[in-house]
Amino acid sequence: MDELYQSQILDLARLVRQSAEIAHPTHHGHVKNKVCGDEISITLHLKDEHITALHISVEGCALCEAGAGLLYNHAKGAPLSEMAQLSNSLKDVLASDDDTMPEHTALAPFTALREVKNRHKCVTLAFAALGSIKSIS
Repeated sequence: MDELYQSQILDLARLVRQSAEIAHPTHHGHVKNKVCGDEISITLHLKDEHITALHISVEGCALCEAGAGLLYNHAKGAPLSEMAQLSNSLKDVLASDDDTMPEHTALAPFTALREVKNRHKCVTLAFAALGSIKSIS
């Protein structure tokens, strides 16, 4: 894996570790990768379909943390629909067979993982957790 991208992946992994718990979340989500055991829990506060606060807890590998870091870095203030688009773009980047760089520069570090197909679920797990959110009653 290219050293630059490896460094950027590790920076994203560290970023998610800064995610602080939030007071009075409105939604939560949780997913587990049954293959490797990675696990992600998300709590967030939504207002008018926009993410106003987000906490991500990751028990998993650095790639799982990096995907969560990508989500964490772009989610605050964003509408859920924008995060769904980012998720789809990430999946497209991982599935691409060519060497083109993604339009969204934040996805560039993940191009180095295209050929490591068994780790794609690790990278996208945080987005799956976001997709699983339910309202806290």
